[in-house]
Amino acid sequence: MNPAEDRKPASAATGSDKSYRPVLGPTHEGSQNPQEQPAEHSQVFSADRTLIHDLTLPPIPNLDIPPSPPGSPNPAANAKFAHFLTLKKQGMHFNEKLAGSTSLKNPSLLKKMMDHAGIDEQAQYHTSLPPEIWNISDLPSWGYKEELLKAQREIQNRAEEKKSAGQRDAINFVPATPSEFSRAGPIPSSRPKQRDDVYGPYNASYLQTTGPKTHTQSPAVTGTSVVAVKFNGGVAIAADNLASYGSLARFTDVKRLRKFGDSAIIGFSGDVSDMQYIDRLLESIDIRENYSTHGNTLNAKNLHTYLSKVFYKRRSEFNPLWNHVLVAGFDGDKKPFLSSADLLGTTFSAPHLATGFGAHLAVPILRRLFPEERPIESITKDEAVAALRECIKVLWYRDARSLDKYSLAVITEEGVEIQEDQQVEAQSWAFAETIKGYGAQVN
Repeated sequence: MNPAEDRKPASAATGSDKSYRPVLGPTHEGSQNPQEQPAEHSQVFSADRTLIHDLTLPPIPNLDIPPSPPGSPNPAANAKFAHFLTLKKQGMHFNEKLAGSTSLKNPSLLKKMMDHAGIDEQAQYHTSLPPEIWNISDLPSWGYKEELLKAQREIQNRAEEKKSAGQRDAINFVPATPSEFSRAGPIPSSRPKQRDDVYGPYNASYLQTTGPKTHTQSPAVTGTSVVAVKFNGGVAIAADNLASYGSLARFTDVKRLRKFGDSAIIGFSGDVSDMQYIDRLLESIDIRENYSTHGNTLNAKNLHTYLSKVFYKRRSEFNPLWNHVLVAGFDGDKKPFLSSADLLGTTFSAPHLATGFGAHLAVPILRRLFPEERPIESITKDEAVAALRECIKVLWYRDARSLDKYSLAVITEEGVEIQEDQQVEAQSWAFAETIKGYGAQVN
């Protein structure tokens, strides 16, 4: 036998796991083997360890799930959660929808949310803090927001009264100082006061900053034409990306085609601020419809009816929304739908529609390409898209408020396909030389 093998530990020879455990080092002379310590020392150490264990590790709480209360679970709540999980599997997340909603960023929604949750004016100040830190009953009357707003208004009213009291009812002319070097002779020492019987009393009311509330009398930033056409199995719609400030091509990246759900597209022309307001309305409806449990969704026809009622209501209040919209998609029978609604609430449907100057420049082109006697079933998707591109090119040539960048959307049963930042191709202004009244062709 090899002598080296005799010096190997027994654990190494047997391959036991104990070879990987820490081993005790060599003991010094006079030291006591830990295994030979008296029993009373080990008992003291055990008691200390137990005490430290009890002080540092609290008892484990009961983490068992409590039993369900009587009458649960609620079938309606289960159906709602099942609907949420189904939408989540489709890539639609409720929190992301709420975070991206511009409607929920409106501070005036707090009152409506409190009413919906059943929170009264007093309960909104409650908290989980102890009473010695925050007690709503100790809050003075002037500490509430209503009283603070009332105090601010009183201060503002007193300032306005003081300002109006200091205004003069008439102009008093100050006598000029005589000058020895006046070429026109001596200047009189005093001038007569303005005669109220001739000129009337001085009216300072136009200096007042307060006045009645006025509505928008004319749009400021506007978008031009929207063009749409039906084809076999869907609808195609297009609009350029320009928003004009008067005659200035101010904003060149305004998308005027808005998607609603998976079956409708709304094209806006007219005032951009009113377009943003309508977009917020549609966004709130989209959130409510997507997370409702009835399972019904709004189609393009329902959406068009809703928008026409909104336009008519605002028109009846003498505060119209300065827009003309096209709604494209499918109706309840899964048939292609295309209709328009203007600021008066007037609606109109046709196989091809256009707003703005497109009603004069693009519709004749569409009527020539797709006459009334030609059925919609014979129009292909490629023909409809090519016709819209041609209409956008003509509008770019002839409409001063248009742009050569545009967005185009196609709605089919498979869904909505939007192509943004498209460019008008094969531009050529050679045709302008043959137009009478342009360039050299005067007569």
